[in-house]
Amino acid sequence: MPANDATQAPIYHTLVQEHGDVLATARQAAEETQQTAQDVLDFSTPTRLSAPADTAP
Repeated sequence: MPANDATQAPIYHTLVQEHGDVLATARQAAEETQQTAQDVLDFSTPTRLSAPADTAP
């Protein structure tokens, strides 16, 4: 039985109903983390740092 054949593994559907789709949640978190890392490590466009708004003289 192939590992990704959900039609042959009813336990998977039961676990998803009981605990949520942990694989989809983990996949989404990994994609968000990867995007954040790409944004942080992208040095191709200089960013402009500004002083905090609450530092009035």
